[in-house]
Amino acid sequence: MWIFFRFISGIYLKNFFIIFFSLLGFYCGIDLFLNFKDLPKAANLDLLYVMFLSFSAVPYVLPISLIFALVVSLISMIRANEFVSLYALGLSRNYVILFPFLWALFFCCIYIGLNFTSFAYANDYKRNILKNGTIMNQSGEVFLKFNNNFVYISKINNGQNSAQNIKIFNINDFNLSSFVSAKNAHFEGESWILRDGNITLLPKNYELANDGLKIQDFSELKSLEGFKPKIIEGVASNSDYSISDALESFELFKAQNVNTDTLKINLYKFVFTPFFAPFLMLIMYYFFPVIARFFNLAFVTFIAFVVTLMIWGVLFLLTRLSENSVIASEIGIVVPIIILGCLSAYMYYKHR
Repeated sequence: MWIFFRFISGIYLKNFFIIFFSLLGFYCGIDLFLNFKDLPKAANLDLLYVMFLSFSAVPYVLPISLIFALVVSLISMIRANEFVSLYALGLSRNYVILFPFLWALFFCCIYIGLNFTSFAYANDYKRNILKNGTIMNQSGEVFLKFNNNFVYISKINNGQNSAQNIKIFNINDFNLSSFVSAKNAHFEGESWILRDGNITLLPKNYELANDGLKIQDFSELKSLEGFKPKIIEGVASNSDYSISDALESFELFKAQNVNTDTLKINLYKFVFTPFFAPFLMLIMYYFFPVIARFFNLAFVTFIAFVVTLMIWGVLFLLTRLSENSVIASEIGIVVPIIILGCLSAYMYYKHR
């Protein structure tokens, strides 16, 4: 069976890489044509912009390329009578599609794995280069709740794990118990190190002759353990999340009773959406003819491309509706992928 794996995989992978890089080049070319006048006057930033632009195009280009590669591979095999020859050599209908299907799953898993890394922030980096002429951006003011603290940050230096003019209000039994102010802070390990500031301790009981508030200066103070910079940056600049950062933010926001719909949508997009390609490949495969004698292959190819783009467009529309809270994210993102998965499993079982 190794020779069949090499033969079918060779045809599919060749078409996949040709289509993938062609669509990637087309996407980048159109974007550069539209934004060329806004690019910074620095060659290194221009090269970085093209790289991040390519990375940001992968979520759109990869699923389409996987499906189009299967269509082109099947049509070329049908025209050369290689498709029917594989059946004649003893391969079942399910066995022929197994290799492209596994390759599609493999590429989807690689894409999901990349989204655990800084790859997921490519769109933010691209936008920062275009708007600000720098990869990293300084976020504006942000006011957040963390455990019993309300945290105000004047400015966040994205990607540098540092912040300026930070104020922490500690609330105990609905009363302000202490107030911390620092000129700058840096995240080290799992905590923020506040520098050059003071802490104000307020009395529990406001009565005459009791101790009043106390102000103590400090050079360094450890605080806000577990409050990671990526979480703050995501809230302050409305940026994308990687899967790992989204999971950490989800746990934190859930504990703070903060709305987590945006995080769930990001996670669903990363984890579920890519798999529409292999599932749709499996469904469409069983509608292709074995031989070209009684079918117009050009028309079959046209229908396959149109159906692919229509289904991709519907899924994209449902995702946008979920992002705008028109429908629940589970209904707009998860359920369509599960339906495609069930249909593909049914088709595979039916032709076993």
